[in-house]
Amino acid sequence: MKIVRLILIILISYSFVFTADAQFRRRSENKTVTYEEMYNDPYDINKLFIGITPAYGDIHVTNITSGFGLDATYYLKDKMHFKAHARTPYFIGSDFARNSAQKNGFDPQSRSRTYFFAEASASYHIWDKEQESESLIPLYSKNYQGAEWAAKVPKRAPIPNKRREILFARLGGVYYETTSELSRAIASQGVVVNPVGETEESPNSITGENEEAVFGNVLGAGVSVGGGFTWIKNFAAKPDKTYEELVDDHVFSTFMDLFIFPMVNVENFFHQPTGATQFFEYDASTINTFLFGGRIGIDGHFNRTLGWGYGAEIGVRPGLEKRGFYGLLKITFPMYGTKLDYNVEAFGR
Repeated sequence: MKIVRLILIILISYSFVFTADAQFRRRSENKTVTYEEMYNDPYDINKLFIGITPAYGDIHVTNITSGFGLDATYYLKDKMHFKAHARTPYFIGSDFARNSAQKNGFDPQSRSRTYFFAEASASYHIWDKEQESESLIPLYSKNYQGAEWAAKVPKRAPIPNKRREILFARLGGVYYETTSELSRAIASQGVVVNPVGETEESPNSITGENEEAVFGNVLGAGVSVGGGFTWIKNFAAKPDKTYEELVDDHVFSTFMDLFIFPMVNVENFFHQPTGATQFFEYDASTINTFLFGGRIGIDGHFNRTLGWGYGAEIGVRPGLEKRGFYGLLKITFPMYGTKLDYNVEAFGR
């Protein structure tokens, strides 16, 4: 009986291995894909992109926000490109520091600022050249539709094409304003903040030993100086009747910038200390700020009339001393692109 069981186990195992191997071989078989090139010119891209950012997340040590924004990019031939971006929270609940300030009795005499960030930059192309390249493009069969693709793993085919490479240097301007929990900065810096008109520490002064949360407004403005590298593809081909069109029209950039903010201002704020019967105005000039920072990041989009884009960066944003680290993620969708070319060829009879 044991021998029979052993034989059955061996047969079943062998059958399983044979079936898996056969399936693997069928999946691993090379299949020639024939196609007709529709276009392959990374310089023939849309010149202007305008997008709505429906979702971003900005995790800054001074404040955490999520919200929406606007993006715009313009390419001036092969010489320069320009970018602009602005963002703000959806509502007070997605502006964490401002929301906490309102809940903790922020004095109505001083307005808690809604988070706002804006940036514009101009980039000069140090070099802008074309290279031979290759894209590993998924092959989607027209024989499958909708949910049928859920159980399918598309094959990939290496398709030769051209790639545009841009090394750029850029200069930009940056502005932001936000509500911030100042008590954490005061504690980490070990400073004393006195009411306006007082020069010596008093029972109403704010120090790192105070347990209550203190909120105020921080504004920053300056320049960003840096550069990066951009890869652009604009390729499409029409394969045989088995597969969908093959497209690779991705614009992808990496960048690094230095921040220099000559203006970082912590506004005077009002606060009612524990045990006090009134609000006092505090002189925020004793809170230390810093003006140098930096970031690294990526961003990308697709060269289509209606497409989508993305971005991510991490760095140190000038502002409250020891409170500068931040990380950012954003999605841009939909994105509108146009070549800004309205000329029409005309021929005489």
